[in-house]
Amino acid sequence: MRRTSSLLICAALAWIATTAKGHHGAAPFDQQIRVTVEGVVTQFDYRNPHSFLYLRSTDSAGNAVDMTIEAQGSSLRPFGVTPDSLTAGERVTAVIHPSRNSPREWGLGIEVIKQDGTVVPLQNRFARRPQRRNTGTATSIAGVWVPRDEDFFAFARNRPSLPLTEKGRESLEQFNVNLSSHAECIAVPPPTLMLYGSVDVVEILDDRVLIHSDWMGAERVIYTDGRSASDGQARTLYGYSVGHWEGDALVVETTHFSNNNSGVAAGIASGPQKRMTERFAPTDAGAGLTYSFVVEDPEYLTQAISGSSRWDYRPDLLPDDVPCDLESAARYLSE
Repeated sequence: MRRTSSLLICAALAWIATTAKGHHGAAPFDQQIRVTVEGVVTQFDYRNPHSFLYLRSTDSAGNAVDMTIEAQGSSLRPFGVTPDSLTAGERVTAVIHPSRNSPREWGLGIEVIKQDGTVVPLQNRFARRPQRRNTGTATSIAGVWVPRDEDFFAFARNRPSLPLTEKGRESLEQFNVNLSSHAECIAVPPPTLMLYGSVDVVEILDDRVLIHSDWMGAERVIYTDGRSASDGQARTLYGYSVGHWEGDALVVETTHFSNNNSGVAAGIASGPQKRMTERFAPTDAGAGLTYSFVVEDPEYLTQAISGSSRWDYRPDLLPDDVPCDLESAARYLSE
């Protein structure tokens, strides 16, 4: 297990446990406990998909304790988190889920509270959201958007109730997080990709629409010039997408997906029969965009499933374009 040994500054340590509910793909952390740690920042390692906050504290005997706190990575940008949000030498209070094996040295971050009261979220599901989420209005689906996290988490929680075939149930029951494509810096395909709350940039060109997700640098291409898949079309992670316009809404049909162990939803695989219809439509006079989808895959689903998400227009944001880092992506698996 990796540990940082070059931490320099000491402070007091306070452990206050409270119950909490939450979800994270990394089983090593106790999701039922919240612990408060007071310490001094020695480094904030801002990465994609996971960042790491390093604190130095002291225990009741006066011994130095170096703690590594895993945080969500650059996808926290919509909540104002940047590489400079936490700096070495700052005295802070961190709220975490502790590691089951090394609770005084390793934890999953929830949030950090600075001495001036500023709250820096370390996971988007715990972030404190402003009343107004959009920062402008768009004239089309082009621009910078952020899907709402609550729609992503609702979809994730609903996985066990999806209409799964026997093969689909086996996929969910036997899924091993160690085999997640995330650990290899490979984002999952849509619809999950389109629900994740990172910065998405939509660009409209003459013959195609491009969607760039800041989550692991995923890129989608949607052809809008009437072309169709050719004979022998290769199957890819994001499939082959063709779209047409219905007024200012884009309707997309995607086929030719490659096999993926989370192609329907996390832990629910998809195969070569997967087919997806999506719709991207402006709403609220351009303040938002409604994303909706229908997925069919008779190999893993007994019937089609559907869902939707609200995207907020955020022209104030730019993607961080921080490359996915393999060590960051897989680090929790070594805990």
